[in-house]
Amino acid sequence: MNFNFGDLSASMWLVQTVAATFFTAGFVGIELYIWRRAFGGQRDATFFRWLLTLMPLATGAIMAYGGYAGFMDGMMFTNMALFILLVPIFDEQIAIGEYALRMLGVAGIWWMHHASGQSAWGYLAMVAMLGIGIAIRLRADENRNRSRTLMIVAAFAGIAFWYTVPPLAAGLRVDGRLATQAVGMFLVMAALTDFFWSWQWQQFQTHQQLKDLAAYDKLTNATTYQQDQADITALFEKAQADHQPLTLMALDIDRLRKINQEFGHLAGNAVLIQTAETLLGVLKKHDLHEHFYRAGGEAFNVAFPNASPDQLLPVIRECFQAIHDGQFSYEGVAIPVTASIGVTEVQVGDGVADDLYKRADDNVYASKQRGRDTITIDGAPVQANEMRSIAPKYAFFAQPIMDASAQPPQVWCNELLLRTYDIAQGRWVLPNSFDLAIDLQVQLIYQAVANAHSKNVAINLTLAQFADPQTAYALIACLQSHDGPDALTVEIVDVPDLATTRSISAIYRAAGIQIHIDDVGSDNSFELVQQLIPYVDGVKFAMQNLRQTESTQRIQERIRFWAEVAQKNSLQIILEGVEAQADIDFVEALGIHYFQGYFFAKPALPQLAA
Repeated sequence: MNFNFGDLSASMWLVQTVAATFFTAGFVGIELYIWRRAFGGQRDATFFRWLLTLMPLATGAIMAYGGYAGFMDGMMFTNMALFILLVPIFDEQIAIGEYALRMLGVAGIWWMHHASGQSAWGYLAMVAMLGIGIAIRLRADENRNRSRTLMIVAAFAGIAFWYTVPPLAAGLRVDGRLATQAVGMFLVMAALTDFFWSWQWQQFQTHQQLKDLAAYDKLTNATTYQQDQADITALFEKAQADHQPLTLMALDIDRLRKINQEFGHLAGNAVLIQTAETLLGVLKKHDLHEHFYRAGGEAFNVAFPNASPDQLLPVIRECFQAIHDGQFSYEGVAIPVTASIGVTEVQVGDGVADDLYKRADDNVYASKQRGRDTITIDGAPVQANEMRSIAPKYAFFAQPIMDASAQPPQVWCNELLLRTYDIAQGRWVLPNSFDLAIDLQVQLIYQAVANAHSKNVAINLTLAQFADPQTAYALIACLQSHDGPDALTVEIVDVPDLATTRSISAIYRAAGIQIHIDDVGSDNSFELVQQLIPYVDGVKFAMQNLRQTESTQRIQERIRFWAEVAQKNSLQIILEGVEAQADIDFVEALGIHYFQGYFFAKPALPQLAA
C-alpha cells in the first residue's frame, strides 16, 4: 500500500485544485448532456437514464481508486470522487431506486475512508450526510440547481468528511493541515463547478422554454389552435343568434422566416413569445373580454364579441403600434419586428365561421401585398392620414442627380431616399424595412415634392413593390395628380425576372415613367441585366459599392464597359458615388453626363430654394 505522506505546498495545492475543478466541471457538462437525452423525450431515453445513474458511480469508483493508489495526488482524487458522487443527488427527476444507488455511492466512499478509524464521529457524519440526502430528495422541487443549497451541502460534506477521516485512510496519511487543504480544495471545486453548472442549466432552461413556447401555445398564454376553432365557432353562432357584432383580428408577424435565417430559430421563438406578451399587455388595459389565440406559425387571432371594427380601431392601432415600436431581442441582439393585420366582422351572408376566418386571412394577405406592416379592415387599408398617426415618422430625403452637360451643372432630378426618425437617437436613420404600403409612399412623395425646388424625382422600389401592378397604378396616379411630380423615374433595386419586367414596364412606359436598374456592375451583374435592357430606360453605376474592394483602375474598366453598353442600347447612365472632380473628368469622355454623390450634395430633407 502507498501512503501519501505530508501536506502540499501552496503551488501544488493550486495546481491540483485547478485540475480537479476543470475535471469536475467537464464531468458536470457531460452529465447535463446525458440528462437532456434521458429526460428530453428521446427514443433511447432508457439507456441514458441508466447511464446517468451508473456513470457517477463508475467514475467515482475510479477516482476513489486513484486516491487509494496515488501518492501526491491522493487528496485530489478523493475530493473528485466525493464531489462526483455528491452532485447528482440534486437531480429530482430520477426515480427513488436510482437516487438510492447514488446515495449508496456516497456512503461507499465515506465508509472506504473511515473504516480504519476507531472514532464514531466519521460514521455519525456519514449518517448525517445520508439524512441530508433524504431531505434533499423530499424537497427536490425547492432545491433544483439552488446554489445556496449546494454550497451549504458541499461545505458540510467537505468538513464532515475530512475532519473525521482517521490518520491512515485508504492510502492517505491525514493530519490537520492536509484536512484543511482538502476542505479548501473541495469548496473551490464546489463553487466554480456550481457556477458552471448553473450557467449551463440556465442556458438549457432558456432554450427549452423557447422550444416549448413555440410548440405549446398555452405557455404563451394563448389558447391552442384547436380551441380557437371551437371557441370562435361558438362565438360566431351566438353573434348571429343574438344579432350582435363579432370582430376577428388576424395578425401575422412579417418575415419570421427571415428572422429565423438571420438570427436562428430560437430567436424566432423569442419573437413569438415577445409578440404574444406585447399583444396581451395592450389587450389587458382595455378589458374587452377578447379571446386570444395562437393560430400556428407566426399568426395570432383575437376575437372581440359585441364590438365592431369601428369601435375597436383605437385598440387595433395600439396593438399595431406596440409591435412596431416594441423592443424585441434575443441574447442581447435587437430584432426589428413588424406585423400585418387583417380585420373583419361577421356579415349577413356568412354561413359558417370559416367564412369569417377566410375573410380575416384575405385581409392579412392584402396587408402583405401592400408592403406589410399594415392594417387592412374588410379590404380597405387604414388611410394614410391614420397611418401617419400610428406608424413611425417617415420622410423622403432628397439627393440631386446632376446633369453636367449644362454649364454650370443643373439638377436633373432628385432621388428620394427613405428615412425614419429614431426618437431614442434623436436623428433620422435608415428604416428596418423599405416595403412601405404604397399609400404611405405616395403621401411621402407629395410631401417631398411640395418642399423641393425640383419637381422631377426618382424613387427606389423593392422587387415585391416593382412586381405589384397596384404599386404602378398608384405611382401613375401620383404623377398625374396636380400635386405630384413633373417627372418620375423608378429605380429597380433587385433585378426581376424577364416576364415580370416585360409586363410591368409596359404599364410604366405607357404613363411616361422611366425605369432604371440600380447598382449595375456590383449588385446587378451584366448577366442578370442583359435580358432586361430592351425594357428599361437607363442604368446606374454605384462607385461607392466597389471602392473598398476594387482598385481605381478596375472600377474605371467597369465604368467603361457599362458606358459602352448604355451607348449601344441608347440607355441613360448615371454615375453614383462621385466624390471628386477627378471622377467626373474621367467619365465625361465616355459620354456620361449624369452624376450623383457627395461631391454635389448629401441626402437631406427637401427644401425650397431661397
